[in-house]
Amino acid sequence: MRLFRKVISVLLVLCITVAAMCISVQAADRKEALPTSAGIQALRDEFEHDIAPEENGYALDYCYYSPVGKNDSGKYPLVIFLHGIGHADYEGYQLNDSDMPYWASAELQSRFTSGGAFILLPRAPEDQLVYWNSSLIESLRAVIDDFIAKHGNNIDTTKIFITGSSAGGEMAWDMVIAFPEYFAGAFPIASTGSVSASEVRQCSDVAIWMIASKKDPFVNYTTVTQPLWKNICKYNNNPADCRLSSLDSVIEPAGNSASDNHHLAKVITYDFHMLDGSTYPNTVTVDGNGNTLNLESPNGIIYWMNSVSSSYDGEPGSGTGKMTVTFIDDIINFFRNYVLKVVNIFQRLLGL
Repeated sequence: MRLFRKVISVLLVLCITVAAMCISVQAADRKEALPTSAGIQALRDEFEHDIAPEENGYALDYCYYSPVGKNDSGKYPLVIFLHGIGHADYEGYQLNDSDMPYWASAELQSRFTSGGAFILLPRAPEDQLVYWNSSLIESLRAVIDDFIAKHGNNIDTTKIFITGSSAGGEMAWDMVIAFPEYFAGAFPIASTGSVSASEVRQCSDVAIWMIASKKDPFVNYTTVTQPLWKNICKYNNNPADCRLSSLDSVIEPAGNSASDNHHLAKVITYDFHMLDGSTYPNTVTVDGNGNTLNLESPNGIIYWMNSVSSSYDGEPGSGTGKMTVTFIDDIINFFRNYVLKVVNIFQRLLGL
C-alpha cells in the first residue's frame, strides 16, 4: 500500500512537471511584443502586408500584426480596425496614419487572456476614389476569409471583433449586419450612416460597444446615437454584453483636447487610456440593461473582448444581411465617393 502511494505521488509530480513545462514552452513560443515606450513607429514596423483575392471588382490590401511565435500552437483573437476617410491614399497608409499599432504593444497584448491578439487593418481603395460603402462588403469579407485561410491555425474564430472610426465605423456595422456569424463583437466609433431596427435585429447575437461623443459635429448624438442605442437595448439577445460610452470633449493620449469631437479613435489608443491606471475623462459608460459601469484599469474594451464569444468555425459564411447591392446602391455609392473626396480635401486643408 505504501509503495502504491509512492508510485501515485511520483506520477502526480511528473504530471505537474510536464504540464508546467508545456505551459512554459507555449509562453516561450509566443512572440515577445514591444513595449509602448518603443514608440509608434517601432510598433508599426512589427506589422506585415498582404493582399486579398479580388472580390466584386476589388482586391483589398491589408496590414496585420501577428502575436504568433515560432512553433506556437496558441489560439488568438482577431481584431479588425477600419480606418476613416482620408487615411488610405496608398498601400500601408492605413497603418502609417493610425495609432492602432499601440494594440500590438506588450501592455495591451498582455490584456488578452490568450496572451495576445491579431490586429488587422484593411484598406479601402481611396486612391481609386472608393471609400468604405456597401459595394465593398464582399471585398472586405474576402480579406477576412483570406486572413483566416492563411493564419487559421492560430486564430480563435470564436473571438473575431470588428471596429472602425467614422466611415469605418459605418462599414463595421455593414459587416456585422451582413455577416453576423463571423463576429463575437463590434465596437463602432463615431460611426456615420444610419442603422435601422430591422438591421439591429439581424445581428442580435453580436455584442456591441458603441463609442460616441455628445458634441460630435458630424454624428448627432440625439438623433442618431440615442435611437440606435435604444434599438440595441431592445433587440440584442444579450444586452448585458452591450455597451455605450458617451463622451463630452475628446481627449488626446497626451491629455490635450483632440482636433475635434469626431476623432474618437483616440479614445481606444491605449484601451481607454488606462495604461497607468487612470480612467478616461468626460466619459459615462452604460450597459444594455441601463447599468452604469465604472471602467477601472485594466477593465476596458479588451477586458470586454475576453468575456464574449461566438460559435463561428472559420468557414466562409453565406451572409444573412445587406449582401445584395442594387443599381440604386451603385448610384448612391458613386455620388457618395465623390462627396467624401471633397470632404477629404477639406480635411487636408484644415490639417485634420
